[in-house]
Amino acid sequence: MTLLPAAAASRAVLIGTSRYDHLEQLPQVAHNLRALAATLCAPQSWGLAAEHCTVIENPQDAVEVLDAVRAAAEEATDTLLVYFAGHGLVEPRRGELVLSLAGSLRQRSYTGLPYGTLRDVMSDGPAGRRAGGPAGDAARLLPQR
Repeated sequence: MTLLPAAAASRAVLIGTSRYDHLEQLPQVAHNLRALAATLCAPQSWGLAAEHCTVIENPQDAVEVLDAVRAAAEEATDTLLVYFAGHGLVEPRRGELVLSLAGSLRQRSYTGLPYGTLRDVMSDGPAGRRAGGPAGDAARLLPQR
């Protein structure tokens, strides 16, 4: 028997970039975020309260994202879900995944959000379960283990 996460003790942060200044546009991401938030908050699904599901569309900088993830990580005592949809970049020296933000540039990975930093912030809370990661082309850039 699988137990669903307790909605009242869980948090979700949904991050998506559909409009880019320098990269190909991903208009489907905006719809994707709204649909996922609606599904997570639906009573017949997880039943997460709307105030426990943060949606960040087209973030301009990493701090905007990391502050929201940190707040959710500190509040979640059962499950923390972090989702990213958008382009991914690879840091050229270390081969690490960088999540693209609205102003990210392809040859300048420092203009995005390092996935390792996001993962570290997710770990800074009491949640017993954490799920998070990129979707789409960003997921394909993760190193295979």
